[in-house]
Amino acid sequence: MQVENPSEAAIRDWCTEYLARTLDLPTQTIDTQTTFARLGLDSANSVFLIVELEDRLGLELTPDLLFEYPTICELARHLAERAAR
Repeated sequence: MQVENPSEAAIRDWCTEYLARTLDLPTQTIDTQTTFARLGLDSANSVFLIVELEDRLGLELTPDLLFEYPTICELARHLAERAAR
């Protein structure tokens, strides 16, 4: 389901919930300022996250996006700015 003009907070919350499900962790334990690698996200799960975000936001995203924006907060800020253009 594509979301138009999502806010940074909405993207951050969605990513947090997605990672909690994917990594089988309680949502409240996901620190949005911790790197994806430190949270335990492997390369396969990184690709799945990117694909889900592309579908949700209607944006074309590069596979290296999580290296450029290595935390949920940084990623959410970047994607909200891109979606607003």
